[in-house]
Amino acid sequence: MSSARDESPARDASSGRGGGSAPDDTPARDDSPAPACPARKRLGKALAWAAVAAVVLGFGVYEAKPLWQHWWYASNLCGGTLDSADLADVLPDERLEAGPDRVDLADGGLDCAILTDDDHRALSVEVMSGGGAIGMQLEQSFTIPHEPRFVFPDGTPGFNDQFGPVILQECPKLGRDDLGRKQRLLTRVLGPVTTDDPEPALLRIAVSAANATAEKYGCGARKLPLPDRVNEPENRPLTQAARSKECAWLADARLPKNPSGGPWEFSERAAGDVPVTSCVLIDPTKGENGREAAEFTGWYGDWTREPFETLIGANVDTGDETDDAVMAERLGRATARCDDEDANFLAYGKPRENDYADLYLTGSQLRPLLAEFAADQKKRHGCAELNLPGPTIHPMRDR
Repeated sequence: MSSARDESPARDASSGRGGGSAPDDTPARDDSPAPACPARKRLGKALAWAAVAAVVLGFGVYEAKPLWQHWWYASNLCGGTLDSADLADVLPDERLEAGPDRVDLADGGLDCAILTDDDHRALSVEVMSGGGAIGMQLEQSFTIPHEPRFVFPDGTPGFNDQFGPVILQECPKLGRDDLGRKQRLLTRVLGPVTTDDPEPALLRIAVSAANATAEKYGCGARKLPLPDRVNEPENRPLTQAARSKECAWLADARLPKNPSGGPWEFSERAAGDVPVTSCVLIDPTKGENGREAAEFTGWYGDWTREPFETLIGANVDTGDETDDAVMAERLGRATARCDDEDANFLAYGKPRENDYADLYLTGSQLRPLLAEFAADQKKRHGCAELNLPGPTIHPMRDR
């Protein structure tokens, strides 16, 4: 028995008709997507563009931050004491971060920093108040003999050591501390790199911080002018020494002959109300601006005690000698009391080239010159109890 086979033609789905089949009244299904709602379409595009914009803007802000971050730091760090234009001149052209920011200007304190992404210093500003104890903050500057550079014009009481600008202001309205030491403000600024040749903007940052703190603290120090340049020392012939202040003693000093065969010159690098005075003996035959042969400096205030103890202890082998006044082969110290505070006088001999075995002046030649400089400083600054080094020339410590 065989089964019946349906041999009717297949139904035409598009027409709903098939050969010999009954009509199909069911509507055909449309599987194509429905048209999108216009509002939803606009919302989707807006969200997509917003996502792209956020990415681009975020990248742009990151990349542009070096262009505007100095304004932000001027407004938000260091108590608002710094100028954005000075920060723009000093800060490196890279993304930076805020470091520690402790501000108490009314109590004579400021400690703030700006850091690079890898936590290196881009700028630090510190102001502290006190009597002689502030000298401990400068001890690191005295571990090696290093002549200060008097980079501030207009008699600003500061200098530049091997780390950066330093300002030391007396506070006459605050009197003295319990130990009879004058109250002072110490301002120290360190830039991205330590340098002997600071930019004028770095000096202005130091002056801005010092002025703002002195005012809020009620220090009584005069307002310091903002420097527009770095002071450049001027060399002068010895015939003009008598008309100078800190170098007038050279006019009558018995100077050894210049081993280079030429005359000596001098440079008066600090005078006035700066707490450090300086007179430099110059060999004008060497280089474009001459070469320093010896420097004689006076340092005034109880703050000098710790730094000079560090300087002598780290560089001179005094053996069993305990006298503060000592003379070594290229470094000598005399002391006095000026205005009831310590004063230190330093003589520092320089090499003719780069070999300290070939000095312009030996320790024996430096010692009488230090004595003349210290005696002149004593007279000019009203000092007492002058203590000069004896005849022993101590060896320098090996470093």
